Amino acid sequence: MTLKNIMIAALMVTTLVSASWAEKINDHWTVTFGERMRLESWDNTMSFDETAADSRTYTRNRTQLGAVWSPSSNLTFGARLGNEFRYYMAPKNIDFHLNEVFIDQLYGKLILPWYKTMTLTVGRQDIILGEGFIVMDGGPLDGSRSGYFNAARLDWTIRPDHVLTAFVSHLEETDAYLPIIHDQHQALVEQPESGLGLYFSGTGKQREIHGYVIRKDYRDNAAFPFTANVNSLGGRIKQKVSGVDMTAVLEAAYQFGERGNADRGAYGGYGYLQYRPAWRTPRWYLPTSVTAGFLCLSGDDPGTGDWEGWDPLFGRWPKWSDSYIYAEIKEDAVAYWTNLISLNIETKFQVTPAVELRLAYQHLTAPQAADTLSAFPGGTGTARGELFIGKFSYKFDQRWSGHLLYECLDPGDYYFDGADDYVWFRAELTYQY
Repeated sequence: MTLKNIMIAALMVTTLVSASWAEKINDHWTVTFGERMRLESWDNTMSFDETAADSRTYTRNRTQLGAVWSPSSNLTFGARLGNEFRYYMAPKNIDFHLNEVFIDQLYGKLILPWYKTMTLTVGRQDIILGEGFIVMDGGPLDGSRSGYFNAARLDWTIRPDHVLTAFVSHLEETDAYLPIIHDQHQALVEQPESGLGLYFSGTGKQREIHGYVIRKDYRDNAAFPFTANVNSLGGRIKQKVSGVDMTAVLEAAYQFGERGNADRGAYGGYGYLQYRPAWRTPRWYLPTSVTAGFLCLSGDDPGTGDWEGWDPLFGRWPKWSDSYIYAEIKEDAVAYWTNLISLNIETKFQVTPAVELRLAYQHLTAPQAADTLSAFPGGTGTARGELFIGKFSYKFDQRWSGHLLYECLDPGDYYFDGADDYVWFRAELTYQY
């Protein structure tokens, strides 16, 4: 590390320590600060090949510093800076640098004075709708350092617990709209993307109902010399089961549109049943919840002239697995959930009031066999493999939390003959002010 980098790091640490002790200035100002420290280590996760030099061990340090100003009860302005840098222990040939400081949020929010049941939010903002199946992350290529949308959003509270949300968004391959300190030209998406959607959510005592229509347009570039569009019509229902602490959830959507010269027709959905037993005498080894579910995302059939592969839209994030998103890179793109069936079960245990243990298993298959013209995945079958997940979470206090996460996959015949297991590990410590 050069003297210049050491001085910059020292300045950042000094600033962050000061920010962590900031207090609320007055009734109009709120200051936020978050620091997330991760150690991640994995092997074979991208190659499934023990002889490949793809082992990774590195730290990920994400810093967020923001402020919210509310000059009146109807008007709010928010801004947040973000930075995430990595230090690689393996491989050793990746140089250290502090990466870039970018604007993670910059928005204005107005409760319309002539129609107070409507709220308009314009600017760089986070948007999460439902469980994030369709809308969660605007720029998946920068990982979890950010998930922002450049968007305008209108929320109309039709009546209590019934909200209709409309939004429009746009994102270039890199951040093209706001200034960046030490610009590294971080990739956000593969192609310029625009989004447009309507999302309804209604909540009752026993049931939640969601419905949506969302469109996404892709503009061509040098890497992807074709335009595409996808329209998604879908819904989600969450039902509490009377007489027992059990919840059933089902979400499904159909997609149509165009991908280059091909017509698009795809489907996707998931469902699960969650049971929370009421033990007469709770013990750490007795589960607090048991969840069984499925995921089904269509894959493209190369024997037709159409495109049947599911498009995850703005849902490219580790919803189903933190490790398998890397296994998808050589097949499609990072966190590009498509051509996937998962039968899954998980249990949670409250070891102590502050410690939770989660154990999960997923049987992974594919609606369509792998592309025989591609060396990867390279298999002839539809069995993706068996995925095992263990997560140990700890909440130290209101501000400090952390977890240990371990995942491993035993690959099936969807991958090339002789494909090796992969292992993936993460330790995380988070401070939120």
